[in-house]
Amino acid sequence: MILAISSFPSALAKEKVTLNDFYRPFDLSDINQNNMQTWPYYRYTSMHWDDYGIFGTVHIMGADKPSNLEVVEEPFNISLNIHKGWPFVESLNATQTKGFLVMKDNKIIAEFYDNGLDHNQTQLLQSASKTYAGVVISKLIDKGKIDPNLSIGDYLSDFAGSKIGKAKVQEVLDMTSGLLPATDYHVPGGEAYLFEVEQGLKPGKPTGHRNAIKNAKVQNESGKVYTYNDKNTDLLAILAEEVSGHPFNKLLSDLFNDFGANSSGSIALTVDGTASPSYGISTTLRDYALFHQWIAQGKAPKSFYDSVKNLDKDLLAKSESGKALATALGTPVAYGSQAWYLPEYNVIYTAGSYGQYGFSDLNSGLSVVFMQDWEDNAVPKKLVETVERAKFIINNLGKQKGS
Repeated sequence: MILAISSFPSALAKEKVTLNDFYRPFDLSDINQNNMQTWPYYRYTSMHWDDYGIFGTVHIMGADKPSNLEVVEEPFNISLNIHKGWPFVESLNATQTKGFLVMKDNKIIAEFYDNGLDHNQTQLLQSASKTYAGVVISKLIDKGKIDPNLSIGDYLSDFAGSKIGKAKVQEVLDMTSGLLPATDYHVPGGEAYLFEVEQGLKPGKPTGHRNAIKNAKVQNESGKVYTYNDKNTDLLAILAEEVSGHPFNKLLSDLFNDFGANSSGSIALTVDGTASPSYGISTTLRDYALFHQWIAQGKAPKSFYDSVKNLDKDLLAKSESGKALATALGTPVAYGSQAWYLPEYNVIYTAGSYGQYGFSDLNSGLSVVFMQDWEDNAVPKKLVETVERAKFIINNLGKQKGS
């Protein structure tokens, strides 16, 4: 679920796969809990997570008044070259893209489907789900129900004596709570591996999702170092439920209502029966684009933008993973409130394992989203290719109106 450059060596822990593995035919009876996130099975299970999440999922309602979408008469030409001699559509195919969409003002400028996806089918967003959690918490901050400068223990009494309980809400939002960096998803017994057992991503013997977060190992003093860890995000869901008095899927349904979701979705449950927004939201391509358009249009909570764009508090750029990511993408990258930010482009983006990426161009109100099925949590070349495609679209279609 981690999409930072520092996680790339994790791919080496798995057996080498080839494109033949992606297209290899299979029967649904071949799928089990050990292989459901590997090729070729993941191209199916990622669209049917309600059937494969080990602890099940819960419904997210579509909007009461869905956004009225229309397709432009002259859509974006996907045969254009993104690089010299490299057509855009070939780039999509090379990264196992099953869904690509560009939207502005509820107008669909480009829409592409492959590998079984269509406009009614949902796809598991993996860590792109995290930004939804960041926005939900930001809504509660704007309403005065959460003070981001108070500690987790101030809101959750059973966390008060724990190390993670000492972290401020804002630090949990920004992945600076001091937790260990979670990169060992493929290492049995690893910190991230064991947490995925609690989340229903891997088979095993869970001991309790909430307790796993409460007893999380803290490597650094909170507020000092950026370290990406899924426990931060799932803790935000627990906090949101406590403060609001509503289950997290209800808070997500309210959010879907805010941006006019055309379809319902779902969120994965943990062994405790609580939601796991660190990876578990499934939504349609069009609704993913609507979410990013809503952000691009400046309609998300004020505290969300204030946090994401606050480069003074950003610690990602100072980390080794942040420096590597900036080098790979050729532009600085910041992180705040569970979202990524490209300050040179004024673009907020979401990032999820296996290639779920969405971009909000704050200058033009344009959204660009991709749903893909990479062979591993993070694939450096495909990550860079996806960002390059988004920048190509924004440079060609975005109408600059100032930051």
